[in-house]
Amino acid sequence: MNRRACKINIWILVTAGILCWLLMPFYAAARDVRQVVVVVTMQLPACETHLTHFVDRLEQIGEQSGIDIDLITIRANGDRQFAENQLKKILKKGRPDVVATIATLASQAAVTVFKDTGVPIFFFQVSDPVGAGLIQKIGEPTGTNVTGRVFTVPAKVRTDLIMRLVTQTVPPDRPVVFGYIHSTYPSAMGDIRQLKTIAAQENHFRFAVHDVMYEKGPDGMPVMLAAAAKGVQTLSDRVDFWWEPQGPLGEHPDYTRLLLERSTVPVAMGQTMDSVKMGALLHITPDLEAGGREAANFVAAFLKGADPGTIPVTAPARFQLGINLTTALNLNIVVPPDILALAGNHVYR
Repeated sequence: MNRRACKINIWILVTAGILCWLLMPFYAAARDVRQVVVVVTMQLPACETHLTHFVDRLEQIGEQSGIDIDLITIRANGDRQFAENQLKKILKKGRPDVVATIATLASQAAVTVFKDTGVPIFFFQVSDPVGAGLIQKIGEPTGTNVTGRVFTVPAKVRTDLIMRLVTQTVPPDRPVVFGYIHSTYPSAMGDIRQLKTIAAQENHFRFAVHDVMYEKGPDGMPVMLAAAAKGVQTLSDRVDFWWEPQGPLGEHPDYTRLLLERSTVPVAMGQTMDSVKMGALLHITPDLEAGGREAANFVAAFLKGADPGTIPVTAPARFQLGINLTTALNLNIVVPPDILALAGNHVYR
């Protein structure tokens, strides 16, 4: 090859390199970028655990599938109106590809804002989606842009489990009385409604109920706890056990401390695994890690064109059960082997 041809080849290579460098931003801009909005009702352990595993799994899916996911996180701090306002601002700029919501108020806000937009909505950590107005019926395809998972163990399963334990300590000639101090948060209202329905059918137990007004925002929790303390004082002499409610109040660690410190009545059903570690007898709930990852899988499916209206709303497949053996021993309760087996590593002393 002569010198002139060599120079031409070098010039071509240099020019091609420069063109590639100049065009690189345009190719980068052409990558598949999808916007996902996740709304978190409140900064509570269950919400944060769900969020962590949801984000981790979604990022993993994005890397594996070559999708750039623009993830926007909205923290509602228990304020539905704030969540709605933030979502309206996002919608005004352009429709997101998918909206995921953690817990009831965030889910209600998203359904209000995106109801007629066609934007897929996936809710999780919602115990009563029908009562919250998110869907019409559990176990069937919604036929809308909304679907999700029911964050609860059926009331009958929970009552059957706990009655196998507490009936060992209560005379058989009267019903077991559970104290249920709850806020007016939607999931708590739906939960006690279901529990009272089961109680009316069984006649072996009943619930003594005290409700406090739900207070939104970070400043609302101390107000609710103070009101709950009055409920403890009112019900302590009338109940055999406490049953922690669903919703932000029951999930807060200070609620368990309140029950344990302000009364001598034992906590039979804890709302979180931490409550069992603190002294509640039993806790059963959907698995948080599995739930967060499953939600991310559904969001990824929607990004690929899956129709949320064809997906039935059901309970998660995986659950966690915890038992406190020290509490059981103090109450002279013998924990059956099958319950211990279900608890696995979540047996505390």
